[in-house]
Amino acid sequence: MMRTLLLGGLAVAACALVTLAPASRAEEPAAKAATQTPAGGKPAKAKKAAPPAQNPAVAGEPGLLPFTPTEVTAAPPGAIDITSDETMEWHNDQLAAVARGHVIVVRGEDTLHCDTLVVYYRKAQDGSTEMYRMAADGQVVMTSPSQQAYGDHGVYDVDQDVTVLTGDHLHLVTRSDTVYARDTLEYWKQQQLLVARGNAVAINDKGDRIRADVLVGIMEQNAAKQLEMTRMDAKGNVLIVTPKDIARGSDGTYNVKTRIAILTGDVKLTQGQNQVNGHRAEVNNATGVSRMLPDETVKGGRVHSVLVPKRSDQPAAPAGGTKTPGGGAQP
Repeated sequence: MMRTLLLGGLAVAACALVTLAPASRAEEPAAKAATQTPAGGKPAKAKKAAPPAQNPAVAGEPGLLPFTPTEVTAAPPGAIDITSDETMEWHNDQLAAVARGHVIVVRGEDTLHCDTLVVYYRKAQDGSTEMYRMAADGQVVMTSPSQQAYGDHGVYDVDQDVTVLTGDHLHLVTRSDTVYARDTLEYWKQQQLLVARGNAVAINDKGDRIRADVLVGIMEQNAAKQLEMTRMDAKGNVLIVTPKDIARGSDGTYNVKTRIAILTGDVKLTQGQNQVNGHRAEVNNATGVSRMLPDETVKGGRVHSVLVPKRSDQPAAPAGGTKTPGGGAQP
């Protein structure tokens, strides 16, 4: 699903001042040698001295070479490109850089859109500065070749390589799945995990739906070298809804490829007014068959069912409804 979207930084340059050294007196013997008379001959003509090199110093600044900044024509691999409609600011005291106005951040195939971006720096041991945190605010959209994530705020922690989205209407969309969350959407790049917290819901294009307090998507690289979800772990108040059944449990695991979910811990399978209780259930969304299984950790564990048959001992209501004491017809 979600790939990691890494965010950028700004570069600063410094110039060096070079002082022109005066001519050395060591040149004087050479000048005298040029005018000396060789043995037995006429004095040699002195060679015309070359004009002194023109001082390229800026007018009014004798002895200083002008600084010409190097133009950056192409970003090196792995670099981050940041553009904005309004301003880019560098706050030296806070060690922060701010970009404002429809900010677009591009790194490789990943793109971030937001209203405002703040890049935080800290001083390294060698005296340089390094980026450690980035914060995006306002209409945050993070895109990669296979997914898009939406939120109001986004924070990227460089040390942990974790991106966290917060705000209203949090959701992530892939080619086959949509994941919603109330509190946070997180992507842990090193672990290749997507974490949705707070009344999290995942729905795929086949209609499978799973809800829990926390959903953790385990992602792997497919044949096209793109990340895709292979398994989803559900924690707390797990609910799986199929066209025929409703399954509840404390924890669950959903296999994306087989479409089979395993629920554990105080499991209930409900179909209409019928209910089966147990400790472990298998819900096969591909076949539409749900099974309650005994608890493997409890010796002699049993499955308990409560079935409500249709009542056939009541006479059928006559056409037009039954007369009520008030004279009206009851449908």
